[in-house]
Amino acid sequence: MDDQLGLRREQRWDLVWVLAPYGLLVLAAVASAVFDHVGWEHRLVTLGIAAVLGGWHGLFIAAHSRLGERRSAMAVYFVGLLALTTVLVLRSDAFQLFVPGCYLLAFVTLPGWAAYVGVVAANVPWLVAQGSDPRATLFSLAMVTPLVALTGGMIRAMERETIRRRETNRELVAMAEENARLHALLVRQARETGIAEERARLAREIHDTVAQGLTGIVTQLEAVDDLVPLPVRGRLAVARDLARSSLTEVRRSIEALRPGPLQDARLSDAVRDTVGTWQEQYDIAAAFTVTGTPLPVHSEVEVTLLRAAQEALSNVGRHADATRVDVTLSYMEDVIILDVRDDGTGFDVAAAGGFGLTALRQRVRALSGSVDIESAPGVGAAVSITVPVIGVEQ
Repeated sequence: MDDQLGLRREQRWDLVWVLAPYGLLVLAAVASAVFDHVGWEHRLVTLGIAAVLGGWHGLFIAAHSRLGERRSAMAVYFVGLLALTTVLVLRSDAFQLFVPGCYLLAFVTLPGWAAYVGVVAANVPWLVAQGSDPRATLFSLAMVTPLVALTGGMIRAMERETIRRRETNRELVAMAEENARLHALLVRQARETGIAEERARLAREIHDTVAQGLTGIVTQLEAVDDLVPLPVRGRLAVARDLARSSLTEVRRSIEALRPGPLQDARLSDAVRDTVGTWQEQYDIAAAFTVTGTPLPVHSEVEVTLLRAAQEALSNVGRHADATRVDVTLSYMEDVIILDVRDDGTGFDVAAAGGFGLTALRQRVRALSGSVDIESAPGVGAAVSITVPVIGVEQ
């Protein structure tokens, strides 16, 4: 609300400096036409010059949005303004009424101390009208100085307030954009977490109902196989095979809903199994170490770290030509760090941007984590994945 009021106040002041010179110019022109004791030809020429001055000011207003804050353009406008004002003051004393408008426009168009120089220059038309009378000149300067100080202080205060408001608005816009980004991130994570929890719930329900029921049916059919007449055994065998086939499909569905090897293993055990499987596949020496005290964390954190280990080891096996790999899982107070180091050929980190690495960065970033890679050709590589500890809801 305060920002809107400030914006409206700023717009009103913009309208003042745009229209005030016109008001003074019209007032001076009317006074000149009514009170000057000269011929109409002289008056019409004077009014024509006043119209040119009005057009010069209007041209500046029209070009201001396009020229922006170009100092050269501001200076050209102000010099033209003073030249036309001087001509008018020489032709009619009534146009001394317009001189205070030059003070205002000096502070509006000229930056910093140049505005005060412009105010001093704005006295030229007035001093020219006074002639060489030193008393009149001193009187004019005595009258002008307080007005200049008051006008300059007021305009500079408005400029500072305008700059402060614009900076505040920019900060508010940046904060709104950041809040929108964080909100979208939270919504996406909540949706992904909800999907994962729903899949886990379905897996438990299927396991506790359908799978258990089919297991019981198979057990019962096997138990009565020897107790029924021979002609019925064929039917029982068909029913038993059908139940076993259905149980196999149900278990496959349960495994598809569960997060893979983490369902029945802790993160450290799952990573250790991954390292062991990888070592057998590539026949490369690999060591796995756990530091700190393992603690239960959210399944999304576990899956992210496990997939990170799989991706890093896969890259080593396919590209590094390494002879040894060391994998370390470190549990700290508020973060978990997975380090994968190899003694392979290394690579240029700046040029690395495969799909797997990109997907890994996106997955880790979604948890407000980070992926750090250190490598160079011929010196091996070190991949460090850091994710915050997100506890398991009890």
